[in-house]
Amino acid sequence: MKDQLFEALRCWARKPTWFTGHPSDESNFKLAVSNVKKLPFTPTKDEICEAILEHQKDAPAVLGTPKDIRPQAEQFAIKIAKKL
Repeated sequence: MKDQLFEALRCWARKPTWFTGHPSDESNFKLAVSNVKKLPFTPTKDEICEAILEHQKDAPAVLGTPKDIRPQAEQFAIKIAKKL
């Protein structure tokens, strides 16, 4: 299950700008939500947050990347969980 969630979020959470409101990031976010909805299980907010953080573990940082990304990951995990 964890691997399926990880893969469902890859199109968005792997991007170095995942946390921005840029149109391409918004589009990728919508695709990630759609992918998560198709999973054969409903992940919890905490599982979603951990999957986002796992993607960002080795991701390159860009200008404006928060030093502590956990709060951003938690906010997006809440958004995703509400859409499920």
